Amino acid sequence: MTETAPGPAAAGAENRTLVLIRHARAAAAPTDIERPLSGSGAAQARALAAVLAARVGSADLLIVSPAERARQTSQPIVERLSPGRTLVEEDVYFGGARAVLNLVREAGPGARTVIVVGHEPTTSELAAYLDGGASDLGRRVSYGMSTANAAVLRVESPWNALTGGAAEVIELLTPDH
Repeated sequence: MTETAPGPAAAGAENRTLVLIRHARAAAAPTDIERPLSGSGAAQARALAAVLAARVGSADLLIVSPAERARQTSQPIVERLSPGRTLVEEDVYFGGARAVLNLVREAGPGARTVIVVGHEPTTSELAAYLDGGASDLGRRVSYGMSTANAAVLRVESPWNALTGGAAEVIELLTPDH
């Protein structure tokens, strides 16, 4: 299922797309960072990658948490979207929304689409902060995101100037799985 904000998406050359993803459903493991995807989580990850490929097309930068479940969620995304660069960053797991925002700010001016595969509550907190409550979808995502869901944000500023209220949640991707 895909929910889209009312009105057409701006198509200006300066627009950028940020996709914030909560990892797919995980199984148990001795430590949190080692938790792999469950069987249903693997299916979620494949379904999400298919929806992303159809809606976003490609990615310039993929930033992934080092947690096993996030790395496994990112694999079908890598296969379908062929990102220009993929970074596994500890700050996505340990650092919270501000740390993830700082990673996104380093994307560089040539990047048009950045995808982050991370965790709750960081994913929804960052999406809500960037949206600033300006959109219905931004307010909705502030309540949290389910596994294998993605908030797609339109960013009209350069990455290095990205701050609260400088983006808009334009879609919530909740693929059938």
